[in-house]
Amino acid sequence: MRHYEIVFIVHPDQTDQTQSILNKFTSIVTESGGSVHRSENIGSRKLAYPIQDQFKATYALMNVECNKEAIDEIKSSFKFNDSILRDLILLQKKAYADSSALLKQTKDEEDSVDYSSENKRKTKKEKEVESSVKNTDEDKSEDLPSKDEKLDSDKNTDEDKSEDLPSKDEKLDSDKNTDEDKSEDLP
Repeated sequence: MRHYEIVFIVHPDQTDQTQSILNKFTSIVTESGGSVHRSENIGSRKLAYPIQDQFKATYALMNVECNKEAIDEIKSSFKFNDSILRDLILLQKKAYADSSALLKQTKDEEDSVDYSSENKRKTKKEKEVESSVKNTDEDKSEDLPSKDEKLDSDKNTDEDKSEDLPSKDEKLDSDKNTDEDKSEDLP
């Protein structure tokens, strides 16, 4: 008996049938005297390009050890099942029983993505950054005076400046006097 990897994509409207299709293929393999090493319903994922006007589909993966007759029966099931958009059967050198990389990636994406009230995707890191920015803004706002206090202080500083500085006329007069004094000193 040979080892095979079977991957297929199910139409998004028939997502609930994915597990029953996996069970059907498992029974085909076991009835022919083979064994199933791995059977995974990976879940709904975005397609790289539209297939039959669909942008998302449910992925499923199986690693089996069976004879050629069981594979032929599975291939004919693929042909006559309209809910399966694409399928691929690969010959493997050995059996794989651990979780697939695609399943691990899908679980990681589900763990790291949270839907906010506006239905926008935000990762945990983005949320942490937002919360830290909010905290620093709150700290800054506590240290800053209110708008009314700031306006009052601006008015006070303007009044102080006007009291400290001599008037423009006085300054000009003093400049003229110093120029006259300088001209008298010359021979």
